[in-house]
Amino acid sequence: MQLLRNLGDMTRLLILRETSTRHHAVQRTIADALGMTVQGASEYLRSMERERLIQVVDGEYRPTIEGVRVLHERFRELREFVNRTSRDLAIIEVTAAFAGNRIDRGQRVGLFMEGGDLVAYSGRDSPSTGRAAEAADKGVDLPVTNLQGIVDLHPGRITLLRMPAIADGGSRAVESPRVRKALRRSRADVIAALDVPAKALAERVRLRLDIRLGVIPSVIEAAERGLSVAVIVPEDRVASVVAAIEDANERLVDKIAYQTVPIA
Repeated sequence: MQLLRNLGDMTRLLILRETSTRHHAVQRTIADALGMTVQGASEYLRSMERERLIQVVDGEYRPTIEGVRVLHERFRELREFVNRTSRDLAIIEVTAAFAGNRIDRGQRVGLFMEGGDLVAYSGRDSPSTGRAAEAADKGVDLPVTNLQGIVDLHPGRITLLRMPAIADGGSRAVESPRVRKALRRSRADVIAALDVPAKALAERVRLRLDIRLGVIPSVIEAAERGLSVAVIVPEDRVASVVAAIEDANERLVDKIAYQTVPIA
């Protein structure tokens, strides 16, 4: 957000708020309220007077009509930004994890992502930790609270196995050995098929599909959780899958790597 990146604009906004809610006859009280030097406050006030955002009325600094408009507009933008960001950064107070070993109630645990699932271990260091709210044996789910840090996680790779579209022969135009060879090279943890021709091909070569429905978001989520994914995609659907991966990468610091491999 431009307002947060620009210190000068934020200072102007704070001055507008201060002068609209409190009485200030001298620059020093404004400077003290905002933790500024008097010289710094003076420079801002002179600039804002030139921009017709601030005026002196009855011996006090007050916002002009334009200043009030700017104040409300910027706070509206800031409120929308905070609301939108808060939805994306929901604070998690308790999470579920598999117990990686025997864990006692109240024990501090390290959190790890294994096979796409969150796993808690007692006695193991991790950048992400929590406290077990219940006792659990290995393999049992348990609630973890007092969460701290971020789980060490790197996205997996997505391999798009490109097959002919139905208009070009679909699954009938693909030789089974090429499919299995491409899958071995992808070293995929998860196999998916996007639509009917892809599912028909998987059935013909006797592949067990891990993802059959909601394929695109499921494939992206699996990759975000550190799993390598191979997805069979007809040629006419490749562009839409790539676009979805690129959209996901827009919000990720550690991007999902992907490649396309023809299998016909």
